[in-house]
Amino acid sequence: MLKKLFGKSSPEPAKQELSIEDLVVLERYEEAIERLEKKTHDNPHDLHSHLRLAEVYTQVGKGAKALDQFLYVADMYTDDGFYDKALAQLSKVARLAPGDASVHARMQRIQRLKDLEHSRVLAIEGLVQAQSEQDPLTRTSPVEVERIWQGLANTSVVERLSGDQLKRLFGGCELLALEGGQEIAARGSREEFLLILITGRVEALFTASDGQRFQLRVFEPGDILGERSLLEHKPWPAHYRTTERAKFVKVGAAGLERAMTGNPDPRALLDALRSQRADQAVAVAVEKIEAASKA
Repeated sequence: MLKKLFGKSSPEPAKQELSIEDLVVLERYEEAIERLEKKTHDNPHDLHSHLRLAEVYTQVGKGAKALDQFLYVADMYTDDGFYDKALAQLSKVARLAPGDASVHARMQRIQRLKDLEHSRVLAIEGLVQAQSEQDPLTRTSPVEVERIWQGLANTSVVERLSGDQLKRLFGGCELLALEGGQEIAARGSREEFLLILITGRVEALFTASDGQRFQLRVFEPGDILGERSLLEHKPWPAHYRTTERAKFVKVGAAGLERAMTGNPDPRALLDALRSQRADQAVAVAVEKIEAASKA
C-alpha cells in the first residue's frame, strides 16, 4: 500500500569517486599515478597534470620518471615562449639531479632564448622607429620587419649587443635592397657607411695593374662590410658588388652618431661593429697583391 501511495523508494546515492587529490591525501599513490598517467596520455598539453604527476612520482621515490615529466613541461613552456616558467621547472630538476650537466646546459640555452626574445622586441622597435621617419609609401611592412629580424638574429652583432644597444643601432639605420650585379662601393670611394648583410651575397674585387682581377672575399648573411669606411674614415679598399639580390641594414654617419648619443657603453657598440674586421682583411689582401706586382 505504501509503495502504491508513494511510489518506489529512491535508490541509494552512488558512491562519489575520490579525486586525485583525495587519493594523494589517503596515500593511495599508485591509484593517483594511474589516473594522472591516463590524463596526461589523453591530453598531452595538460601541463598541470604533468606537473602533479611529477610531484607524485617524487613522493613515491620514482625520481627518474619525475625528471621526465618536469623536463617535458619545461620543453613545452620553452616552445610556447614562457621562458621564466621553463627555467622554474628546470630549477626543480636541478635540485633533484644536482650532478646532471645536461640540465645546466638546458637552462643556459633557455636563458639565451629569453635574452634573444628581449633583444628581438627592442631591435624591432628600433627598425620600426627608423621606418616611421620615412615616407609612408616606402615604409617596410611589419611582416617584412619581422623577416629582417629573423635574418639578423644569428649575426655576431646581435650576439654581442644588448637589446638596448640594438634598438639604438637599428633606430638610425636604413633598409637597403639591391639586385644582383649592383655596385655598392668603388675602390677608393670615401663614402662613409657600413652594411650588415641580411640576405644574398657580396663580393670584394680588386683589379691589379696588369689587368688581372682577384676576388678577395665573398660576404654572406650576417657579415659586416664597410667598417673601415664608417669607423676609421678610410677609403673602401676594393670594389664591392652584389652577386645576387641582397638586403642590408645600412648605417651611415648620421645613424652612428644617433646611436652613440647618450649611449651608456659606446665602446660595446663600436667593438661589435668592428668585430669581424672583414674590410681590414680585404685591405691587407690588396696590399699583398700590390706588393707582389711590384716585386
